[in-house]
Amino acid sequence: MDELIGFVTGNNNRQKILALLGSKGELDAARIAKTMHLVRFTVDGILKELLEKELVVKTGELYKLTELGSAVEKQVHNM
Repeated sequence: MDELIGFVTGNNNRQKILALLGSKGELDAARIAKTMHLVRFTVDGILKELLEKELVVKTGELYKLTELGSAVEKQVHNM
């Protein structure tokens, strides 16, 4: 868990995307990019990393936190 928390807190945009998904539930990449004022390419790269770490899951076009992702997001939020 500590490794994943370090992974998330090591990049401000990773942290913000996890927090956004934690508060909104499910969002598509375009909505995440628009909400965060980031280019889609950047968001796609971060979402790929989060998928690889099993912090988010993709269903159709929507991304949402996994149970692990929710636990990490809560830990980071409480720091």
